[in-house]
Amino acid sequence: MLRKTLSALVVAGALALSGAAAASAEEYPAEVVISAADVTPAPGVPTLLTVGGLEGLTEVQFDITGCTGATFQESGTARVVRTVVDASATATFVGTTPGACTVSVSSDEGVLGSTVLTVTGTTSGGGLPPTGGTVPAAAIWLGVGAVGIGGIAVAAAVARRRATSNR
Repeated sequence: MLRKTLSALVVAGALALSGAAAASAEEYPAEVVISAADVTPAPGVPTLLTVGGLEGLTEVQFDITGCTGATFQESGTARVVRTVVDASATATFVGTTPGACTVSVSSDEGVLGSTVLTVTGTTSGGGLPPTGGTVPAAAIWLGVGAVGIGGIAVAAAVARRRATSNR
């Protein structure tokens, strides 16, 4: 009796979950996907943003927040409205000041999604962008000395145990 009841509950649960999945797939639009050609652009370097999954929409708005000196190449401002073509839209982001910028995409229905672009590096010269602080040479040598002294202490302790156990 218990096995039949458990089997019936499992089948009922599977049917309920599969029905809910089918209903949710019909009621909600496809997921909006925002992609960037480069999520860490250098200052002044344009980056193309593409938004897909915009079925049923005719236009969307791109907005930049959380940073200074970033604009869209098309408008020269932090906001641009783009026409949806084949369920996607594009805008070109240009950041001038290093830092993180949030780009959100919205329609009349509200915010559809967002992504973060981090403007890195400096505008002058080439080479790699800075990645953090520096460690003074004295601190490195202090660490090497501490490891060396620790190694000598371990070797001395092992030698002392061997000498004591051989007696």
